Formats: sequence, C-alpha cells, structure tokens
Amino acid sequence: MDQQKMLSQVSVTCRQTVELFEKFCDEQGNELIVLAKRLGALFAEGGQLLLAGTDPLQSVAQQLASQFSYRLSFDRPVLPAIYLGGDQVLNNRMIATGQFEQHLVRHYRALNSQHHFLLLLSESLSTAEPLINLRDEVIEDEQPVILISSDCRKDPLCSADIDTCLDLSTESVPRQIELAQFVGHLLCELVEAELFER
Repeated sequence: MDQQKMLSQVSVTCRQTVELFEKFCDEQGNELIVLAKRLGALFAEGGQLLLAGTDPLQSVAQQLASQFSYRLSFDRPVLPAIYLGGDQVLNNRMIATGQFEQHLVRHYRALNSQHHFLLLLSESLSTAEPLINLRDEVIEDEQPVILISSDCRKDPLCSADIDTCLDLSTESVPRQIELAQFVGHLLCELVEAELFER
C-alpha cells in the first residue's frame, strides 16, 4: 500500500472513531452517568466491582479493574475492583480437567462477596459460555449485572435479567477495544468525581 492510501486510511479510521465516541455519548451518556452514581454508592457502602470479559475485551476488563483499584489520574483510596479469570494456575487446572467453562464461577465463589456489581465486557460473537455461567450465578445471588457489548441485540449474554446494557455498536474489533477503553476510563472518572469531588 502506498503512502497516500495509508494516509487516507488513517483519516477514515480517525473519523470513524470520533463518530463512534460521539454517538455513544449522545445516545448512552445518561445511562453511563446513572451507572457511575450507582457504582459510587456501591463503593461507599463497602461493595465490590467484579469484572470479566470475552476475548478481545479481557484486557480492557483487566485494565479497568486496575484503574479502580489503584487510580486513574490522582491519588485516592482504593476502590475495590477485581478482575475475574486472571488466576492462570486455576485456569490451567480447570482446562486440564475439562471444566474451563466454570473457571469464572469458581473464581467468583472463592471471593465469597456479598455485595457487588458484575461488569461484563463482551464481543458479542465470542464464545461466551464461561461468562454466561458467571452471569447466571450472579443473577441467582440477586446482584446486579452490567453488560458492555459490541451488539446488545445479538449478544448471548444479554437477557431480561441484565440490569443495564451499554452498546458499543460496532463490529470492528479495534474500534470495540478503543470504545470500551474510552467508556471504562469515563466511567472511572465519573465515579472518582462522584466520590471525591474531583
């Protein structure tokens, strides 16, 4: 590909990304604010945020958990957020015994949390059985489940029992990752502002 075509591709991609961000903010900004206020209340009451994701959004879920636990842009107390599925030893043992579809549920049970939200990040076409099992267990425990999905209408994780579904509205995997990171950063900023008036 020659340089002119590559420059054209850069421009097109930039426009698409900005349009996706603006569309999300226009259509779902209020839902994000409501979610941030609920998360602020959860943390203030001593609850936890649990996160999990399907490939390729696992890394976004893990990054978001670390931002809540540590900080985004200023020093402040820990906001307890835990990424489920990051225990590689547990994962390997459950793969070896043919039980990998239960690895997230096993990690969740080990936490023995009584007050939490579950935030799932899903590329709607990925294999979702481990997350479906986790979703069902958390719903059975009468705890809220939030879904950030590439397409809420097609996502097998989306059900009537899901508390909120934020829709990334794109089939492009790079754009899904970028928008999911943006939504996660914005959510963390809003929660920090809610709790610490920054």
